[in-house]
Amino acid sequence: TYSGLFCVVINPYKNLPIYSENIIEMYRGKKRHEMPPHIYAISESAYRCMLQ
Repeated sequence: TYSGLFCVVINPYKNLPIYSENIIEMYRGKKRHEMPPHIYAISESAYRCMLQ
């Protein structure tokens, strides 16, 4: 979610397939509203703002 009102807790010992190169490429160059919420969407948005 992009609302910022939630605290998400995950098990750090369970490997999740959400940080692979394929996922990175899916989010690269996309705007926030084009993809589901993900940490890569936030970082892509921050990177775009930094370049402006």
